[in-house]
Amino acid sequence: MKRGICFALTLLLTITGFEAVRSFVSPERIIHALSRQMSNGTAETPQDDLQPDGNEIRDAVLYYRFGETAYLGMEKTEIDLRREETIATTIVERLIEGPTIGYDRLTGLFPTGTRLISAVSDGTTVYVTLNHAFLDRPDGAPLDWEDSDNWRREAALRRTMALQSIVLSLTEYADAQRVQLFVAEMDDEIGQRLQMGWFDPDITDPQVYLGACGRDERICLSAHNTLRGIMTAWQQHDWRSMALFLNREADGIHEEEALSEKMEALGVELLEFTVSEGVVSLDGSRATLVLDGTIQSAAGEILPLTRESCLLIRENDNWTIEPATLDRLMVRD
Repeated sequence: MKRGICFALTLLLTITGFEAVRSFVSPERIIHALSRQMSNGTAETPQDDLQPDGNEIRDAVLYYRFGETAYLGMEKTEIDLRREETIATTIVERLIEGPTIGYDRLTGLFPTGTRLISAVSDGTTVYVTLNHAFLDRPDGAPLDWEDSDNWRREAALRRTMALQSIVLSLTEYADAQRVQLFVAEMDDEIGQRLQMGWFDPDITDPQVYLGACGRDERICLSAHNTLRGIMTAWQQHDWRSMALFLNREADGIHEEEALSEKMEALGVELLEFTVSEGVVSLDGSRATLVLDGTIQSAAGEILPLTRESCLLIRENDNWTIEPATLDRLMVRD
């Protein structure tokens, strides 16, 4: 099982939903807007869909997993409305297919064999029905994956992130406000609502079902979440995740192995930190955030990071940090 499979994933059911956290993400929990509802588990869905606004080409933002983190990164694209598929159908099918080749930091979330049966809307809610493969063995998991607590939680995390990828992508331009997810065995069957146990293995009550889910950007890689992810990776010596965030067009080390050797040689520990929300430049290419924290040098000296301005650069639609910026934070005069 690949590195990083040892999770500190916590799935907590609350009055309105649950949360999913991995060891290398922010200590602040990423709360998904999932409703707690009681029902018999079946639902009829309307037969219309999101309709185009008359333009032939439509901009879209698709959300995929950023590496193996618990964050969703972005891929900007265009949808050709001259095709027969509708907007919602095209978006969900693209999410199932996975990111395009040029977005190698992003990874797909849906198990092999997952297929869209329908994506129809009723007012501001989109009803998405997938085939049962969505609940099958996660890609990369062993045949006995259900006997592993780590893999059960990883599967639950992927389903949660896959659901949120649909929600975020469909609500990007406010065409819709929420998504209700169903699964069906056959194309001509009525979609079944999903028990919350599929998203949280600790929930055993079969009468608790997933409700319609609204947009929750706490799982998105905003500039704030990106810098938090970088700093958390530093704290936890998660050089694989940190390497994903490094700007590849800037000078310096970019590969995981070289980064790991450099960081371990420096021996600088990040003890604590806080990150501002930041300000994005007018053209959207840069973001400046303020970092406060405390580091410990290899010699054991405790040093403050006080109101440090940190510049993030958008590269391939996602925020990155230049290696020189990290060097400045770690090597103090």
